[in-house]
Amino acid sequence: MSAQDDRPTSPLPDELDRALRRATDRTLSALTSLRKAVRQHVQTERNRGATLRDIEFDLRALVTRVHEGISLSRDGDGDGDGDGDGHHDALTSQVIKWSSGFYDEDR
Repeated sequence: MSAQDDRPTSPLPDELDRALRRATDRTLSALTSLRKAVRQHVQTERNRGATLRDIEFDLRALVTRVHEGISLSRDGDGDGDGDGDGHHDALTSQVIKWSSGFYDEDR
């Protein structure tokens, strides 16, 4: 066995590990805030008499507007293709799942 085999291996340098932890913390915090905002919106709209279908339509439109704004700011040419990685669909799907569960809460 060589001396190299005896050294403990670190899968990530400390600086990268800290950066990933910070990014993960920010992401989880943002998702928690988004979930709380969706819950509040769904409950408010439900109490006003909106149907789940109406609420989901509005939420889809909101996510699309935000996505288009982000895409425009990223690619700068206005064609909205700056984010082709599927995050828009994943975010829409998650928001709709949350809204369905929140709509049925306390009923």
